[in-house]
Amino acid sequence: MIGFLFFAILGCILLGAPIFVALGMGTTMSIMLEGTFPLTLVPQRMFAGLDSWPIMAIPMFMLAGNLMDQGGMSKRIVKFANASIGFVKGSLAMVAVLASMIFAAISGSATAGTAAIGSIMTPAFREKGYNMSFVTVLLSAAGSIGPIIPPSILMVLIGYSTGASVGQLFLGGFIPGVMIGLALMVYSYIHASRGGDAYLQTTKFDPKEARRTLFSALPGLGLPIIIIGGIISGVFSATEAAAVATLYGFLVGMFIYKEITLKDLPGIFIKSAVTAASIMIITGAAYIFAWFITAKQVPQLLIGFLNSYITAEWQFLIFLNVVLFIVGMFMESFSAIIVLMPIFFPVATAYGIDPIHFGVIVCINLAIGYVTPPYGATLFVACGLTGKSVREVVRFVPPVILAMLVVLLIVTYLPQTYLWLPQMMIG
Repeated sequence: MIGFLFFAILGCILLGAPIFVALGMGTTMSIMLEGTFPLTLVPQRMFAGLDSWPIMAIPMFMLAGNLMDQGGMSKRIVKFANASIGFVKGSLAMVAVLASMIFAAISGSATAGTAAIGSIMTPAFREKGYNMSFVTVLLSAAGSIGPIIPPSILMVLIGYSTGASVGQLFLGGFIPGVMIGLALMVYSYIHASRGGDAYLQTTKFDPKEARRTLFSALPGLGLPIIIIGGIISGVFSATEAAAVATLYGFLVGMFIYKEITLKDLPGIFIKSAVTAASIMIITGAAYIFAWFITAKQVPQLLIGFLNSYITAEWQFLIFLNVVLFIVGMFMESFSAIIVLMPIFFPVATAYGIDPIHFGVIVCINLAIGYVTPPYGATLFVACGLTGKSVREVVRFVPPVILAMLVVLLIVTYLPQTYLWLPQMMIG
């Protein structure tokens, strides 16, 4: 029956069905053929999957990110980043990375970060004479930091799927996200050193300009501080932090930056609702799939199979990273989390892997998937901004992936480099 389940899902995908249709249809057909469970379980389990307190954070964080972006936060972040590191060789590329890291702490979305920062930075890259194929891949990789640095929508789904603390997952992603940003900056510097005169143009550091742009961006920069500080101190949960972020984004955009009017609100609400609904419908369909494979004891079967070949934790971590890297190349990240977590999380637990460690590994792997073809969500967004095709930019993908993989290896085998931060919540 499990073989038929995966065959049915794959068949639906090959026929061009959306992932939520493939999951829902394949699982429903399997339940019908099984004959043990009533079909009424399908809507019941789908509703149960969405009737969750942590899931409520997803639409609210999306709304908060859209409010901050529409309210003028992204362009103020770019100005602040340029004033801070504009004097370094290859500074424009580093500004894009730094701005993406800061925007990640507001939006939690890879594609939103790529679109917001990329649309502002692309004209400047063209004006300076940068190689736009390099720029496309860099914007894509920088945008992929969005799901790692808190608040992260992927982390919310991982916490929902595994039962791990979303607050601890948020804190667990902070240091790895910064490490990836620094790795991309190092790559930008190396590329600039070999790239010619266009990359050597810098702006003289002006302390007054740095202070002015910092002051301008400060209201928006306060959001991640409030979220992380509130979670660490225990003032509010991750879901409550999403509500605080939404209110904060509304107040900053409308009353401080004054770039949001009442006429803009319906469009912002609709945009946020449409994006959140696409995640919710995948979550509902995937939840019934996850319930069915758990009922058929697939995780237990996988544990037994792996125990025959993998005897150590480090070996399982290699296997996990390889599988997730491949999945990230072909599968949408939200679907991958809901589908794979019920299978791999019990296995990881059996090997004694910390749930936060496991969640961060999953998140980084799927973030890398945003850059790698053929799925490459942020890569396609960046290509749309720069007018380049995937074929034109693909030669710049391996160095970026290598930089991110170095961080992934550190995170995988030296977990205490970042786990001390989420452990502060326990202490």
